[in-house]
Amino acid sequence: MDLLLALGIPMLVLGLAYLLINNASGFPVWLERLTNRSGAIWTYGVIIIAVISIVRYASGN
Repeated sequence: MDLLLALGIPMLVLGLAYLLINNASGFPVWLERLTNRSGAIWTYGVIIIAVISIVRYASGN
């Protein structure tokens, strides 16, 4: 049951977001600005999230 919720809820949210964007005939302005930013920001964000996860795992929490 937990696996179903863990996979089902994000898929439902992404599906609804896709339908809203698709029905609105394109991306909203804020989303276009977000996608035009440098890929380095996203790369560093993923690295930071991974490092924080490793530190939390190593600390035992």
